[in-house]
Amino acid sequence: MEIITSEENKLYKSANKLKIKKYRDLSGEYLIEGLRGIVDTPNEYIKVIFAVEGFSDARLDMEKVVYLTDKLMAKLSMTDTASGIVAIAKTKLRSEISSDYVIYLDRIRDPGNMGAIIRTAVAAGYEIVCDDCVDVYNPKVVRSCVSALSKARLHIGNFIDIIAEKGYNIIGAALGGKSVFESAKQKKLCIVIGNEANGIRSEILEKCNSICTIPMEEMESLNASVSAGILMYYYKY
Repeated sequence: MEIITSEENKLYKSANKLKIKKYRDLSGEYLIEGLRGIVDTPNEYIKVIFAVEGFSDARLDMEKVVYLTDKLMAKLSMTDTASGIVAIAKTKLRSEISSDYVIYLDRIRDPGNMGAIIRTAVAAGYEIVCDDCVDVYNPKVVRSCVSALSKARLHIGNFIDIIAEKGYNIIGAALGGKSVFESAKQKKLCIVIGNEANGIRSEILEKCNSICTIPMEEMESLNASVSAGILMYYYKY
């Protein structure tokens, strides 16, 4: 049984660096904390699992487990109360948008919103485009996603022109549009959700074929993840 006791251990140091976006981008790896997120992530994406001494679970690939002292685990942990288990996982990005249903996220900044949208998109069967958004491999997003990141069809960057060229019907979610519940359902669809505070950028709004609005009583707006969930399920199901 391998036990790491020093902060200078090469593997341990590389894991700690993954708390920083620059190193996640360079390595193509990120951290998952918590047993549920790790066991629900396909084993081929898990590189190594760090656990406190004595931690064991039949669902884990024990050949990938390396033990840490409680002190080292506490320093590696990204939560106030350490779960006792953290894994290094490989990132999973796709290069080509190909499915009939896409959710396009324009500058979503809140990690909780991002995590909730990714989970819902995976459940509803949508590909996800993140354009100038919070890093999807940010530890707070990962915790919010649980294991959805390993199942998501993700694209990072500005793909709105490509989506338009591919013939998608692009629908922007914004105030002043037609009620979503009066809109026709159709395939080859891209839903655009804008920034929590400022909405959809004008240059992306110009690419939209139509604008839809979720009707509300005595409220001006909904949380971005709630809006995304309503729209994704309405248009597909």
